[in-house]
Amino acid sequence: MHLSGTVVPMATPTHGNQRAVNFEALGQFTRRLVDAGAHGLFPGSSIGEFPSFTTAQNRRIVETVVEAADGDATVLAGCCDTSVDEILDNIEAADAAGADAGVVVSPYYLGTTQTGLERFFRSIADDSPLPLLLYNIPQLTGNELSVDLVASLADHETIVGLKDTSGNLTYHHRAIEATPDDFAVFQGATELATASLDVGADGLIAGPANVFPEPTAELYDAHDRGDLTTARRLMREVVMPIVNATSDLPTAAALKYLVRLDGLDIGEPLPPLPQLTDDERTALSASYRRVAEREERTVEQ
Repeated sequence: MHLSGTVVPMATPTHGNQRAVNFEALGQFTRRLVDAGAHGLFPGSSIGEFPSFTTAQNRRIVETVVEAADGDATVLAGCCDTSVDEILDNIEAADAAGADAGVVVSPYYLGTTQTGLERFFRSIADDSPLPLLLYNIPQLTGNELSVDLVASLADHETIVGLKDTSGNLTYHHRAIEATPDDFAVFQGATELATASLDVGADGLIAGPANVFPEPTAELYDAHDRGDLTTARRLMREVVMPIVNATSDLPTAAALKYLVRLDGLDIGEPLPPLPQLTDDERTALSASYRRVAEREERTVEQ
């Protein structure tokens, strides 16, 4: 399996500020992203607030996305936890739902070593029915996957890729260079999107694609066909304004509000995330309008 393209780390719709998933809105949101050209979907992501949902809710989220996508986009199911057995149960549920691959983040809360991380991921991969992507986001987990460890794990037939959200382009390039060509390396820090594609990344797992899926997918497609002028314009006019607008805010809260501005109410963030202040909403609204109006003018030209 070789994965590529722009993948959306999906925000999870909820009922207002309640803790219940709005599965009807989730189905609508999924089709909206797919119909706009998203190459892949990542339910159960950090932006999707997976730690704030129950195991049963997270599994039904994956089921709903797979059903709504209906084979029109690759589904990378978040199967994250700190228990190997719980992760394997999540992977089995994702496999039964029809997901294409599972994503497993490095364990959090408990500090460990590279040897411990290797033991963790190999224990999962040995029994996984799905291909797996490693997920490196050390600023949230406290456990970074070294490039040497990624290269070692890439030799496992079940481990097919990496989502790197370290924000370190040097690390990202080293991971690309240290792994086989058929091992997919995705950039999860969207501010590095074009730079990462320039050095050989296979794709993007891009938060702004929740709000602007079509231009974010086109950024990858344009770069892939060698149209660097278009790719860099989209980076400058769409991706970076949204990254800048959300960088000082809880990302899930900000993106949920932006999706609402784009016409679909997907509720409020769940505790422990805060609700946005009026000033934050005003600033996000202004950023959204500037990007949307610019894109509309570009399409009309």
